[in-house]
Amino acid sequence: MKPILDVRNLRKTFGDGCEQCGRLTGAAAATNRCPACGTIVAVRGASFTLRHGEILGVMGESGSGKSSLVRMLYFDEAPVSGSAVFDDKGTPVEMFALNAAQQRRLRNTRFGMVYQNAHMGLNFGISAGGNIAERLLLNEQAHYEKIRERARYLLERTGIAAARMDESPHRFSGGMQQRVQIARALATDPPLLLLDEVTTGLDVSVQARILDLILELQEALGLSMVVVTHDMGVIRQLATRTLVMKNGEVVEQGLTDQILEDPQHAYTQQLVSAAL
Repeated sequence: MKPILDVRNLRKTFGDGCEQCGRLTGAAAATNRCPACGTIVAVRGASFTLRHGEILGVMGESGSGKSSLVRMLYFDEAPVSGSAVFDDKGTPVEMFALNAAQQRRLRNTRFGMVYQNAHMGLNFGISAGGNIAERLLLNEQAHYEKIRERARYLLERTGIAAARMDESPHRFSGGMQQRVQIARALATDPPLLLLDEVTTGLDVSVQARILDLILELQEALGLSMVVVTHDMGVIRQLATRTLVMKNGEVVEQGLTDQILEDPQHAYTQQLVSAAL
């Protein structure tokens, strides 16, 4: 079976760049900022595949490029170069060859995104149910009662009482806001879910409940997921395969168990050792 996502040589920079950026940045140079021109090489030549129904972990410390990687896949940021082919019900779609309207359609119907900061993923000016309705309305689902029913179902599915559907996200705890984000992301039954540091800043017990919810949804719905995190525990619990990023570069990738038990790259060894 073809992978649901095939990413090749994806590159993202912030700045004009120069001929020396490639040599003076990356894991070996221990920086993603070019000392010659000041350009930030956020992602340099990232390649990976994501299989149907798989959870892929992307691990690295702050500044490694992992969030830029996933935001490119959700069209929040545009790559400088590279490709990403999405398997849309058997039809290969070159994501970055699409025009803006086609990208919005793909983003709004086939992808779901959950951000670390709920203010990036939710509209705090409307209710929890309204956030789900907003995503459905983007897809021209305009029947009021059906939208209410769908919102109620998704909130309950993610552990939020239907009685709170008309409350503002302001009145929810951090963990509950993440649940609303997940419910919103699932509104259109997307096959691909992108999660960017979704447990960071939450209490340990709340983190555990969110991770359990993610696993439950993945198993029940057969979702494919890319999970970005700096937390080794999240990787260990969720990911089948893992990419390790440092200074914008993928330095190691493989089966999660293999990477955690027998890391090959010095940086991965350092991360694993620090988590023990």
